[in-house]
Amino acid sequence: MWTRTLIAAVLVCGCAVCSGAEGYLNATKGEILPGSNGQIGLWWASSGWKIGRDAAVPQTQGQAVTIRAARNEVEAAQLVIRPKEAVNRLTVTPEPLTGPSGATLPATCVEILEVRYVNVTQPTDRSAEAGYWPDPLPPLAGPMDLEAGKNQPFWVRIHVPREAKAGQYKGRLRISAENLSIAAPLQVEVYDFELPNRMTCVTAFGFSDDLAYRYQGLTDERQKREVLDKYWANYSAHHISTYNLAPLDPIRVTWPDVRPPKSNWQGGRLVKNEKHSGERALLIFDDRADLNVDASYEPLVPIPEGGLRLRFWYRTAVPEQVFLVTLNHHDASGKWISGGNNDMVLDGNGRWQEFDRVIKNFPAGAKSVQLRLRAARWTDEGEGTGLVWFDDVSLTDAGTGRELLQSGGFEPPELPQVDQDKLRVKFDFTAWDKAMERAIDHYGFNSFRLGIPGMGGGTYHSRSEPELLGFGEDTPHYKALFNSYCSQIQEHLRTKGWLDEAFVYWFDEPDPKDYAFVNNGFAKLKAAAPDINRMLTEQVEPALLGGPNIWCPISDNYRHDLAEQRRELGEKFWWYVCTGPKAPYCTLFIDHPGTEMRVWLWQTWQRKIEGILVWETNYWTSSAAYPDSAHPQNPYEDPMGWTSGYSTPAGKRLPWGNGDGRFVYPPVKAADGNPASPVLDGPVDSIRWEMLRDGIEDYEYFVILKKLIAAKGAGLDAASKDRYAALLEVPGEVTKDMTTFTKDPVPIEAHRDRVARAIVELGRD
Repeated sequence: MWTRTLIAAVLVCGCAVCSGAEGYLNATKGEILPGSNGQIGLWWASSGWKIGRDAAVPQTQGQAVTIRAARNEVEAAQLVIRPKEAVNRLTVTPEPLTGPSGATLPATCVEILEVRYVNVTQPTDRSAEAGYWPDPLPPLAGPMDLEAGKNQPFWVRIHVPREAKAGQYKGRLRISAENLSIAAPLQVEVYDFELPNRMTCVTAFGFSDDLAYRYQGLTDERQKREVLDKYWANYSAHHISTYNLAPLDPIRVTWPDVRPPKSNWQGGRLVKNEKHSGERALLIFDDRADLNVDASYEPLVPIPEGGLRLRFWYRTAVPEQVFLVTLNHHDASGKWISGGNNDMVLDGNGRWQEFDRVIKNFPAGAKSVQLRLRAARWTDEGEGTGLVWFDDVSLTDAGTGRELLQSGGFEPPELPQVDQDKLRVKFDFTAWDKAMERAIDHYGFNSFRLGIPGMGGGTYHSRSEPELLGFGEDTPHYKALFNSYCSQIQEHLRTKGWLDEAFVYWFDEPDPKDYAFVNNGFAKLKAAAPDINRMLTEQVEPALLGGPNIWCPISDNYRHDLAEQRRELGEKFWWYVCTGPKAPYCTLFIDHPGTEMRVWLWQTWQRKIEGILVWETNYWTSSAAYPDSAHPQNPYEDPMGWTSGYSTPAGKRLPWGNGDGRFVYPPVKAADGNPASPVLDGPVDSIRWEMLRDGIEDYEYFVILKKLIAAKGAGLDAASKDRYAALLEVPGEVTKDMTTFTKDPVPIEAHRDRVARAIVELGRD
């Protein structure tokens, strides 16, 4: 097994990876506990470490599993058990903790989770190593068996109640199994201040509720609501807001009953940036390696006695692009005649060219034709790709010259005349408001993504043009509908007090070729609803200035000097990580050190960044890597986040990175997406999910201290004020720059402790 894993890693990385004993994963970490002996190793380690299955028992002596937290904070540590011989039916049970003046923390404040391992066979990058990495944290639901000579960590997580008295608490974790009964000391220090339910650092993370329902076998709405509430409770406990806080209760919108004339062309995209004549042309963009993309004309065109003359202008994106234009033949009943296509093969030179052909010969029984335009050759697999513009398409009676097509020039149709007051959109916010009030007021979520129809959208890969009810953005109908929608949404958010939480995120990671398109969309939104936040996942670029007022670059593209200039104008900054960056930056990957997600939040504070974004949290399967929807990916067995979308063909496995887009796991009973019956549990946490929570709470420590300094600074002497202010600076031992940071959680926890004690000092009356 190890040999195959090592070979796989060499093939992926192009170099030999370190063995577990030599690398981060199986380095010795933590402190040995009383009760450890020759038969069973018993030790504890910070939650910021990832403990390999083969890591040696540490020699440093410790006294207790130690946790420090404020009131209303959740914090964890790891208890590690390494038996010399196999152990059966082991349980770990917390006892109540006793504290100052007889105060107690009940055992219900302590959760015990199993630290489960996933087998990384394809390391994310050159810094990673193959092997068994800890990540999922399923609840310890019952007794479990331990393998001889292997580490089994347990996640000891404590939630400190709001009413807890500050001070030191002591208790025990009882460890029982067949022929085994020992106890591990547990010590909790409660700081004398309280964290709020709602965090200052904005979070905006993706979540697919439909995927959760599918994996857990939920079809009944009542079951979906029950499970969604459990997901929301979990995300709230980790201070993570999702894009859509009301997936089962959307805004109900009634649009006016008005439409433009129906187009005769099905498929393709009408564009203005490239045309032979007039205002528009038809673009066929075939970027699918598994599908034949085309545009077809409807209805069928009867074949005249004198035959047909087909004329059009076309331009290929590159020279020597070969593509097809086809006449499909149909019989008197309208049935397609198999094998009777007239496929005309064309070869473009990258400039506008004219095609002109008279067609006199038709298959026996053919009575009508359908014209199809393509950007590549047709094949059974659809692997051909290409990009071709068409304009001034004409199909005439070859005998009389009578035109048989309509709108072959792709020009805007004549639109119906409608009074402006009849183009008003109507809303029913009832269900949405109720769901949003619970999400924001009860769960403390601090952001949500607001969908604005009609803007178009896309990514650097492809995009869609703006339209509403079929009306293009230059029509008065579109403008009236768009302004009606946006202005009403804005005023409703203002009434509810949710303008600060809402953001429009309508285009993702644009290329320079998209900048004008993106800023045009932002200009429309700004004019119609100037108080709604406009967020863009891109770094500051001159061509985008004036568009977004929340910039959200990928972390390695953030430039602090440019950000400071934009902040002077009132603009804000978030940032994100995804499949990139990879090492040596802080990342979200399973096979990277445990501190990275937590350090990322310290880097966030360090750069005055106000929010973090990640594209997805429950990306459990890839439609490309696992195209059979009846048998999706089991993320416990395959930890890789495989590419999907972006024209990735079915069956193709392209790695994004281990754990990319996956911070929570499905319940163990629904791991393979085929449970025997509906699974009504919430998600399973991960170590990286826990580190995000800790980092967000660390950020809040800094916020609280900064506010206290501002509130009480006038009463402090200069030396004290400087001493407190210095604590707001992130130490170099935690992170010196974007690529130099600690893998050891000790510097993080030490400075967090200093900040906490400063908060306590300043918080005293």
